Amino acid sequence: MTAPRIAMRTLTVALAVMAATIVVADELTDAVAQTDALSLFTRISLQQDQARAMVAPLQRIHSIVQQAADAQKQRLEALEPTLRQARALLAAGDELPAEVQAALGEYRQQREQAQLALYRGVDQEMRMIADLMYPEQNALLDWTPPAAVRTEDSLQEQLRLRQIAEARIEEAGRMLERVKYLDAFNFVTARTPIINDYLARYFDPNAPNYQTAYRVCIDYTDRVRLLSEDEWQANGWDIAAQLIDRLGLMPTLETSPAPGTITWPTLYRVFTNPQTLQVVQRLAQAQ
Repeated sequence: MTAPRIAMRTLTVALAVMAATIVVADELTDAVAQTDALSLFTRISLQQDQARAMVAPLQRIHSIVQQAADAQKQRLEALEPTLRQARALLAAGDELPAEVQAALGEYRQQREQAQLALYRGVDQEMRMIADLMYPEQNALLDWTPPAAVRTEDSLQEQLRLRQIAEARIEEAGRMLERVKYLDAFNFVTARTPIINDYLARYFDPNAPNYQTAYRVCIDYTDRVRLLSEDEWQANGWDIAAQLIDRLGLMPTLETSPAPGTITWPTLYRVFTNPQTLQVVQRLAQAQ
């Protein structure tokens, strides 16, 4: 057998091995995705009627993801000439002209907006799925998305909580400020009434946690008393924020997942995988 034929045969065998390896890798990826879905549904004891009702939102999720992928492919194809130009310029050690930088920046912005739109579209369907769950199932699932994905109502709630936090920081700062500028005699006699008046708005004076809160305020008023005027002006409201955080009065601006629950990113990953739709369709048809 001649050398060219040997080389061609070797190449053919190599390509066949590569193709088989890719098929095996794809099969393993699919198997892992199906296992993830089955693990989730087993943990929450998904019922057959729920599986049937889940098929439609999962189909819509699959459509949303596919449309987003197609749109991203089109954006990259449109950007390809600019990318080739950028690579050639960078390889030559030249700077990118303003129009190339602008095109790349516009692409990044479009990609980020498209990704956010994808998250929001999928999240709407995930909420449909959440409504299909029983309370004991939802107790195992945290459907809270990242802040950027939240609906307008949720953003308004975040704004409301932020306003509460700012008001409480202001209130604590004014209390610390009053104590800081007391003269020596009044510092001894008036500090306690000022602190008690402040704490009474949030704590029951007869509750066990009142004394703990009082000691925290004593520590903070001692601290600000020792600050110079410049230090107080520069750091006073940061210290006030630390105080209300220590007192447990800082509103929770970012919701933390409940311990032990399956979080939104995991649910998103499972529900956007095409294998999950196949698993649910089999569960819906099971006898």
